Amino acid sequence: MTQNMQTSSQPKQRRELDVMGALVVLGLTPFHAAQIFSIVDFHVKNQPPSDLVMPLLAFVGLWAMPLMFLFAGASIWYSLRKRTAGEFVRERVRRLVVPLVTGVLVLIPIQVYYQLKADPTYQESYAQFLRRFLDVRFTLDFPMFITGASPHNLFTPGHLWFLEYLFLFTMLLLPFFLYVRGPSGRKLVDRLASLCARRWAILVLAIPVGLVEAALMTEYAGFWNRYAYVPFIVYGFLFAADARFGQALQRHRKSALALAVLAFAFWMAGFMMLIEVGRVDPRIDYGPWSLLLRFLKGLTGWLWIVAILGWAGRSSQRGARQNQPRPAAVPASDGSSQALGYQPAFRERVALYLSKAQLPIYVLHLTPIVVIGFYVVQWQASALVKYLVITLASLVGTLVLYDVGVRRTRWTRFLFGMRARQD
Repeated sequence: MTQNMQTSSQPKQRRELDVMGALVVLGLTPFHAAQIFSIVDFHVKNQPPSDLVMPLLAFVGLWAMPLMFLFAGASIWYSLRKRTAGEFVRERVRRLVVPLVTGVLVLIPIQVYYQLKADPTYQESYAQFLRRFLDVRFTLDFPMFITGASPHNLFTPGHLWFLEYLFLFTMLLLPFFLYVRGPSGRKLVDRLASLCARRWAILVLAIPVGLVEAALMTEYAGFWNRYAYVPFIVYGFLFAADARFGQALQRHRKSALALAVLAFAFWMAGFMMLIEVGRVDPRIDYGPWSLLLRFLKGLTGWLWIVAILGWAGRSSQRGARQNQPRPAAVPASDGSSQALGYQPAFRERVALYLSKAQLPIYVLHLTPIVVIGFYVVQWQASALVKYLVITLASLVGTLVLYDVGVRRTRWTRFLFGMRARQD
């Protein structure tokens, strides 16, 4: 991301964003595995649940999905840089809608089926279940236009709600994105970047997030209100457009981290106090303290994102300086060595692999957790042992499914939103 938005360094920085996004996606495996042991509803549950897991889930929930939407916003900037509006829409359909449909038809039913199998009295075959799962009706509940029909009410997009939200919000925001790509929009970006270059101004971007969360309540989708994700998409798009946003993130990384720790402590304490003492759920209550807590949640989440992106950006700059590619020496005809090119470092190869794997891994990751978790929770073992087994086995299973079952053929790559060419 350069200040004039035109230099060749942008693809490299896009790769870094993709790798960060892939690391967040990989981190969703231990996050979702922990839900098996918490009081949060999940497909399979270990008994008894533990309250000790909740602070970890609350902490990760503050920034994980918002970061994914922010990275997606950045990818929109780079995609529009080389596509017309029509080409961009077709690319979004291929990248988001196709894997959404694939996952809903192939993977999500497995998760729901194993959830039903947790009841020892459930005897239905998978074929019988699938017919009931696909019994749907259309609604006007944006952005979930399809839901399960009564009396079964089994259909769900599961964790793939992210793809549905992202596609629909992107289509609604497309006129704004196209405007920003034009001359008038460039001036707007320049003014905003200049503003955010001022001390503490980058933290003001938390206000829209906090207001949406306070006014519209917290929902199940990633533990945020669905519309709170819109600012993150916009921020990601703008951050990719001008390097000064990233510079502001780096300058504020230390203060943002300190404030984020304090804000998280106050938010968690207030949240638990309202539940235990006030006997209200601050996620959906409209009392003054609940409104304040939800606004504080928006502020806290943004502080963590500023800290994470700031430190990651600083680390990336140092890594780029310390890990310059070295020429690969090859024997010449006279017996000497010639440097004919650059040999990619191991870190670069891993980064390339992860950047391409991000979307398929997200689509795949929850099904191994549910299937493996279904059997492991039945073991006579400690919760820690079960958690470690579920997490590690699910990570390995997800990577194997991706590497063997997705990326090696043209059609599977298409179904999971990847380009047709093989790695």
